[in-house]
Amino acid sequence: MDADFLDRVEDLLEQGKTAELKEILERIPARHLARVLERLDRDDLIALFRLIDTDKAADVILELDDATLDVVLSELENERISKLVEELDSDDAADIVAEMSAEDRAAVIARLPADDRRDLGELLHFPPDTAGGRMTVDFLHTYTNDTVQQVTKRLRRKGPDPHYSSLLFVTDRKGHFEGALEIDKLLFHSPRAKIRDLAVPYPVKAFLLEDQESVARKAEKAEVPIVPVVDEQDKLRGIITIEDIIDVIREETTEDIYRSGGVGAETSLFESPVRSAGRRLPWLLVNLGTAFVAASVIGLFQNTIRSLVAVTIFLPIVAGLGGNAGSQTVVMVIRSLALGEITSSDAWRLLRRQLLTCFLLGLGAGILVGVGALIFRLPIILAPLVFLALVINIIIGGIVGTLVPMILRRLKFDPSLASSIFLTATTDTLGFLVLLGLATLALQYFPA
Repeated sequence: MDADFLDRVEDLLEQGKTAELKEILERIPARHLARVLERLDRDDLIALFRLIDTDKAADVILELDDATLDVVLSELENERISKLVEELDSDDAADIVAEMSAEDRAAVIARLPADDRRDLGELLHFPPDTAGGRMTVDFLHTYTNDTVQQVTKRLRRKGPDPHYSSLLFVTDRKGHFEGALEIDKLLFHSPRAKIRDLAVPYPVKAFLLEDQESVARKAEKAEVPIVPVVDEQDKLRGIITIEDIIDVIREETTEDIYRSGGVGAETSLFESPVRSAGRRLPWLLVNLGTAFVAASVIGLFQNTIRSLVAVTIFLPIVAGLGGNAGSQTVVMVIRSLALGEITSSDAWRLLRRQLLTCFLLGLGAGILVGVGALIFRLPIILAPLVFLALVINIIIGGIVGTLVPMILRRLKFDPSLASSIFLTATTDTLGFLVLLGLATLALQYFPA
């Protein structure tokens, strides 16, 4: 949405032209309308949201970023929120009410029909980032001893529903998961045929407390649009749809990108500047601390710097290239860990390969920078010093980039959260130390 459109919306709100606004809102898709709401100030946001009809508002609320959703849930009446929740699938409804305070959540759930209250109560029992927290209990189900005729009658009574998939999930009478059946296959079998003879084993399933990222990987590997969720007795409890699987992949990717930059996944470009600064400041302070450590190394070599001032030109080059080489390794290792392609048992094999790779990278970069030092007629002693320092620091970057993510994963920490901090601190500090240390040693034998 462009700035002119936002200005028009704000002008209409200020002038109180609600009828014209409602006409505009009806024409805007839910996703685009969410982007408009995210760019409005608090009062205009709530005023505009109140004008959206309930059906569309239910779709819009699912598209809002966390900061805007918090505002909407804190300002809307519980009665209105209950009506919105009633329009949502059970898994989406659980995600929304989970964001509310315990008191408001109870008030909203109390206004829902009995079936919805039961479904929400079950889903809220599980952490939101697990299969149980992600699943929906709205799906088509039948029993192994049912006949085709019985199933088709039930489907006709239900009528068409966009929330249901084309798959029919099958259990025995005790609820144990037996497989699935494509609904259109019912057309090609005798009305007296038993479902147990038609159902086929499903290639994948998830467990209630299984991490959502693991579920997404299973779906990707098996190439299925739906993942059934079972409990420890193998009883079918719900399903996770392709829409939720895509959401998981998007959320996990966003979280990894944000964390690698020291930013919380809940941060938004359009949230309050004060709130955004509060989220980002802690990581900047951590980086400031590591920068002071690196700077203190330079202070140890003041005599060397006075004797060979030109060496300072190459300090950021040595540190930066070491950090960049390490960052490339970190990205590849974190990706492979996330996709389950490697485990901690692969550490030494990967380390050997990265050592050779980074040695070759260091040779190439070192030769280029060393030649550059000669071309610009800097002291000839700098060429071999910079060459050696680059080779060593790029190798250090490769070692840190390989081992730190794997160690963090082994210690149950998120590798994307802290790997870049460890990497930058190490390559900056050791890069300065190696170059200035080599320069100090060289000056003892070849005074400038």
